[in-house]
Amino acid sequence: MDLYQLKHFLALANTLNYRRTAEAMSIAQPALSRQIQQLESEVGALLFYRNKRNISLTPAGVYLKHEAGRLVEQLEQTCRRTAQIHRGEAGDIRIGHASSAMQSILPKLLVSIRDKTPDLRALLMETTNRFQMEALQHREIDVGFSPNIIAPFDISSRVVYTENFVVILPENHPVSAHTFTDLSIFAHDAFILPPQAEGSGYVESIQALCQQYGFLPHIAYESAYSGTVLRLVEAGMGISIEPASTLRGQNLHLKTIELTNVPQKAEMRMLWLTERTAELQPFFDLVDRIL
Repeated sequence: MDLYQLKHFLALANTLNYRRTAEAMSIAQPALSRQIQQLESEVGALLFYRNKRNISLTPAGVYLKHEAGRLVEQLEQTCRRTAQIHRGEAGDIRIGHASSAMQSILPKLLVSIRDKTPDLRALLMETTNRFQMEALQHREIDVGFSPNIIAPFDISSRVVYTENFVVILPENHPVSAHTFTDLSIFAHDAFILPPQAEGSGYVESIQALCQQYGFLPHIAYESAYSGTVLRLVEAGMGISIEPASTLRGQNLHLKTIELTNVPQKAEMRMLWLTERTAELQPFFDLVDRIL
């Protein structure tokens, strides 16, 4: 028994006419008759009542028509879904991301996935740089989005956008955008930054930025999540430096100074396991179309 036999059986079961079925299926009528006879032999049941004028389904034929129709539809749906998965249009895409990615690229990406590829389900995991890389290596996520990350040799990355860093201050901080000269003015402030082990690459970027102005930041509190950092700054526990997009959609009592004249930029990178490059290419193509 094969798929063509079942399709020919279903066509005959619908028309109850050998000639019309053979013409519709582009098969010779004797060949169609042989296929039906072979199918009856294989299932061990008479499927059609036959006389010189008419044919009709037997009870066994009625049952097989129902079940075979369901099976053929499931198989065809499986084939369609398999092709969609191959093209990156179906299945699950597991995305790890830093907080700032949710304030920038991810909402637009998720809306486009929903609108352009509704059978592709995006699963999100907000996490730190270190855990993102571990999750990629263990295949717990498929791609990651994180700023200024330093990736190991087995993880590939590409910059999807760059933006300015922003100094974030409590509302009552004595320095403002009008009195700001350069970063050295914050040499004695307490900073709130990610733990260096969790924010690999990102923390080094902030340190290099401060070192350019003659100091290393004194870190009073550590958090890898920007929402926590912003709340701590608002409470007056210190200051921080974050990508500009981190502040989108926030309604907090803060002051900000955008660093427009420094060479260091926040680079949002997309990361993936290098050995999966070909497999993930359809998703990369989708990102390219969106960006």
